Amino acid sequence: MEVRFINETDLEGILNTHGINCIEIKKFPKSGQKDVFQIACKSETMILKIYNVTPYETINQIEYSSVADMEELTLQKNEEIRLLNTYISREVSAAKKCSIFPKLIICDEIQEYKVENHIYKYYFEEAVRGLPMNDSKYYSTTNTLSEIAFFLKESLELIKLMWNTTYVHRDIKPNNIIIEGNKVNFIDPGLAKSSEDETLTRTGTAMGTPRYWAPEQKEIQSNYTWTFKTDLYPLGLIAIELYLPELRTMSDVYLKNMGFIYKKWCERDNSSESKLFFRDIIVKLSSEKIFRRAKSIEELQNKIEMFV
Repeated sequence: MEVRFINETDLEGILNTHGINCIEIKKFPKSGQKDVFQIACKSETMILKIYNVTPYETINQIEYSSVADMEELTLQKNEEIRLLNTYISREVSAAKKCSIFPKLIICDEIQEYKVENHIYKYYFEEAVRGLPMNDSKYYSTTNTLSEIAFFLKESLELIKLMWNTTYVHRDIKPNNIIIEGNKVNFIDPGLAKSSEDETLTRTGTAMGTPRYWAPEQKEIQSNYTWTFKTDLYPLGLIAIELYLPELRTMSDVYLKNMGFIYKKWCERDNSSESKLFFRDIIVKLSSEKIFRRAKSIEELQNKIEMFV
């Protein structure tokens, strides 16, 4: 069964179902099973997220297998649908429970539509004002330590708010950070995990965006206890890229090599202040060993204050 892609007819059908008259539709880059559209209306702008949850893997086995255990494949099909739905369910759950994420609008719950055997889930959320980090001021200028400290201060407050509701984002990256003036926002909590969630992650599954994921995200154990420390790791890597922009085009092998980074860091600024920033903040954010990262968010916030 060939993968089917979202088209204008799909969008028209969804918008008409909810009585939405739009002026302009902007499509964002596709992310995995998710298509994202910005819907501009006269009175407001919103985000429409559509997920393809069709169990293609199982359907193709049914179509091309000469000998098939239909009962087994039916169970597999249901499990594939369940796993595909996990991402969108977590994102919506996080939006409802954690104040920092965009809220659902138009509908309070996830909606579904089908085209033949293709299954889609969708929902609308508030549009976050601002620009993705890679289109913001942080990527257009050379950042000072104080500017990076301010970014970290704002970001740590978001991580703290998430952790206060037991959430860990697990996919912090420039594309998921929105900058509006001096304000920082996180979006796309599709991998967000609460300690109250049912355990859904399969042992051995990697999770996150490889360039920014913490070491503990490479091989997930089903009973792993997530903490805010996993979200500290990518924050440190992003801070490094902001201070050393040449790292943005280099392999993450270099980005995660603290010895290499320290050498580059000192080449830019060998002052005692610069070295202190690296030792007390960068290392406490992005140490490979989780026990070497900061013991608390407040600990980092206090150290950052002296650089803001």
